[in-house]
Amino acid sequence: MPFEMGVRNAYSTLHGYLHQDRNFIYDKETSRIMSRVLSQDSNCLDVGANEGTFVRQMLKFAPRGEHMAFEPIPELAAKLAGRYPEVEVHECALSDVSGTSTFQLVTNDTGYSGLRRRHYDFGEPIIREIEVRTRTLDELYPFERPLRFVKIDIEGAEYLMLKGGKRTLRAHAPYIVFEHGRGAANYYGVRPEQLYDLLTKEIGLQISVMEDWLEGGEPLSRKELTEQFDKKINYYFLAHP
Repeated sequence: MPFEMGVRNAYSTLHGYLHQDRNFIYDKETSRIMSRVLSQDSNCLDVGANEGTFVRQMLKFAPRGEHMAFEPIPELAAKLAGRYPEVEVHECALSDVSGTSTFQLVTNDTGYSGLRRRHYDFGEPIIREIEVRTRTLDELYPFERPLRFVKIDIEGAEYLMLKGGKRTLRAHAPYIVFEHGRGAANYYGVRPEQLYDLLTKEIGLQISVMEDWLEGGEPLSRKELTEQFDKKINYYFLAHP
């Protein structure tokens, strides 16, 4: 399996680079946001760290920060811990409850792996069901430690993760880059209206399209986020103070 995972992930990276697909555009926008909001000692979280693309960015922009990475796939979590000893790596899926859960490991493209099966944007996913531990952000994150930036890419489970971190996120008001799109979130029975209310009314943040925020544009209304989701206009967003 490790060879299979490596080949497919390398192919996906090359394909994205050659075609400049939306994920690569979102990645570049995320990097630009990080460069603006992070200082040398900012603390960051990478939720759904996979192979550590954004762990590297966090260390680049905030080399003196205290960073945490969350990755439920055992092989990837072990690699992260070995490669980035200065980062606190947790082998778990962040959710709204602590316990265990089945997890859909897509061995030929691990970036699509998640707590539930979803729509897959490539030919034939090879799925192996494993059991992973689930934890909440509120139980794991030291409450007194400032938090500046969070990246969330967990294939539709973002609402559950945010619910499980509501106390922490409300207290620290970090910048949060998150994925929320059809083909993933709807497999959890979650609508963008629910996510909007959680982030704005309960946590106290605003939501913007990343490109708009970078250009000084206005945040989204509840109706506008719903339109973004239903019409598949964008599926990555920024929650911000």
